[in-house]
Amino acid sequence: MDALTIVTGTALLLIAIGISDRDNGSWVILTGFAMAAIAVMIRLFSGDGLIQIGIELLRDCGISLLIASAYMAVRKLAEHARPYMILGMASLILSGLLFGAQYLWQTVWNHETLSVLVELGLDDSIEEVEGILTQYADAWEQAFPTVAFSDDRDLSQIYLVHVSESHVHDMMSALRADAENIDHVELNKAVQLFLPPSEQAIHPTSKNVPENDPLVDLQWALDAVQGHEALQVLKQEKPQRRVRIAIVDTGVESDHEDLEMVYVEGVHNDGNGHGTHCAGLAGATTNNGLGIASLNWEGRFVELMGFRALSKSGHGSLEQIAQAVIDAVQANADVISMSLGLRSDEEPRVLFHAVEFALERGVIVVASAGNSNEDALGHYPSSIEGVIAIAAVDQTLSKATFSNTVGNLSRPLAAPGVDIHSTFHGGDYETLSGTSMATPIVAGLVAVMLSINPKLTSDDIYTILHETGREISDTPLVGRLINAENAIERAKNIHI
Repeated sequence: MDALTIVTGTALLLIAIGISDRDNGSWVILTGFAMAAIAVMIRLFSGDGLIQIGIELLRDCGISLLIASAYMAVRKLAEHARPYMILGMASLILSGLLFGAQYLWQTVWNHETLSVLVELGLDDSIEEVEGILTQYADAWEQAFPTVAFSDDRDLSQIYLVHVSESHVHDMMSALRADAENIDHVELNKAVQLFLPPSEQAIHPTSKNVPENDPLVDLQWALDAVQGHEALQVLKQEKPQRRVRIAIVDTGVESDHEDLEMVYVEGVHNDGNGHGTHCAGLAGATTNNGLGIASLNWEGRFVELMGFRALSKSGHGSLEQIAQAVIDAVQANADVISMSLGLRSDEEPRVLFHAVEFALERGVIVVASAGNSNEDALGHYPSSIEGVIAIAAVDQTLSKATFSNTVGNLSRPLAAPGVDIHSTFHGGDYETLSGTSMATPIVAGLVAVMLSINPKLTSDDIYTILHETGREISDTPLVGRLINAENAIERAKNIHI
């Protein structure tokens, strides 16, 4: 019962008093009606939903009518008391029915479920917060069951909690208040692919090329990064070992004609095409008389793996991306290429832990900067310390109009990202644009450098790419443009 209920009750009581007072009743009744009208108007303009307003008005009227009925009974005016009582009971019953219908709609029929990532303290167990979870959550499970406590103390302590939208705020507040057992709580935020439109323009190469791939004339990006010159070097080079690149994306069509020779592990299909496009740029078999060229001469330098972080429609979540990164590390990836991300006001803890899980094991992580034409600081995972962040340039070697800038990040680099031709699902080839395309070009170069010199660390790799990179007009915004030939030559000759 709130103040408006009291006002309404007082108003109807005045009306009842007025009815029983034959001398001064009219003024009392008018006062009662005025008070009731004011209370109703305040309810109507309260900003609550129509159903909630109806519930409150019926409740107010019901309580007020019963009070008026009681007054009539005390005054022994039974003929007046009975209608008040009947109307009061009917109002309360209707209010209860509306409340029940609203509750069922919110909790059963409109039961939208969200997921929350809950990180326990290192010496805590899920049983210590089961009281809170039982009160609010629908279900919970260990987020990354393949990671033991001895493998990673942080990831092994993260739980994925499923909770209705109507309870998520209260549950998160209760968990955060339990600082003794809870280290961190965050929504399992959604991630979605966003690619700028591609002009599908043809930019034929002007160079004599060593590779015989029939679509190489459409790959202006190889011209821009001295890729053909690098392939001329790689023709004569013997790799120390084949290096594994994990494409964390929508999957990879492993039986694509230009990928099947080098694809070794992971998911074998891609209903979207984005992951397959990235895979071709990172390591399509080159000089095989088919499709496109990458830096993977005759497939001798790079092996490809695909791990699904995004669905056929390009949607995913923080937990799904983190799981794909973990899967890639556990499958012995050397390089992880991530053409995805999201903007967040605070660093997503679960993504940070997953990337750290990779970096601590010597895996080199390359991530796209994003396509919103803004500062990539606050775009994840490219903003995580230790990640090589990739911006995109166009055919004029200027910042692509859509590309985020990476000048404020610790490991910025640039690569071609406009009208990039590569493998696609359905055995096809397609032209796409985005920092998504620039990223696997860099990842492919990183893998070739490691193949030639496996002793190179992540710090070594970035230093070489930066020092051998080309200064362009927008370097302060996008970093240096990679130079594949110079980077490979430096990797060959550096002694660790």
